[in-house]
Amino acid sequence: MKLSSPCRPALVLAALLALPGHAAHPQGTLPEIIDPPFVFDGPVPSTAPVEPQWFADAAFVGDSRTEALATAGLFSPRLRLTQVGLSVRTARAEEGFVVDGSRLPLTQALAQSGCRKVYLMLGASEASWMSGEEFYRDYSALITDLRTCLPNVQIYLQTLIPVTISRATARKPDNDQIAAFSALIRRLARERQVYLVDLAPLFTQSNGALSPDLTTDGYLLNSQGNALWSTYLMEHTVAN
Repeated sequence: MKLSSPCRPALVLAALLALPGHAAHPQGTLPEIIDPPFVFDGPVPSTAPVEPQWFADAAFVGDSRTEALATAGLFSPRLRLTQVGLSVRTARAEEGFVVDGSRLPLTQALAQSGCRKVYLMLGASEASWMSGEEFYRDYSALITDLRTCLPNVQIYLQTLIPVTISRATARKPDNDQIAAFSALIRRLARERQVYLVDLAPLFTQSNGALSPDLTTDGYLLNSQGNALWSTYLMEHTVAN
């Protein structure tokens, strides 16, 4: 990906963070420039709920599910970078998002926004056509992109919400594929030392599927589902 001008001062940091588990940062050691100290062996634990204003300096990146959440009126993020069927690959594309009438790369849009938190939900599209190895590699590269341009940003990866049984029967991906990609996201958060919001268990029934009571079409969440999602985010944060 071509780096826009805000990224150039941090090229050395990009080199250090280019690979998961790079030897420059032993496991359990966090580069101070990235995030406050935190144990990355598991997801962000439950915390006292924050107010909706917590998201006033946050960007949300994802597909139509993320768009529905961010426009549900439950909170107002500073920036929404969403597209139907957005994948980690298209998120890294040059000039991939329209912001104030201009087409910008993800990193430039975020750098101009002044956001201090980035919430990512990617993988629901890729689970039907991308190999796990490719997904892990491309998502890791996206994290490097973000850290290069925004070295002090908090990065939150979210695991994937399943679909209903009827949706999984009608079209890919099925819930086994979605669960496999959530497992990769957990591994990625641990190895790249970014925050993990483990949403998947919250929405997964004993049959591995999303409850029909929480969705409009088997995929998009309804008002009840979005309220559950937003409450969980507010109860799983890391102090600035």
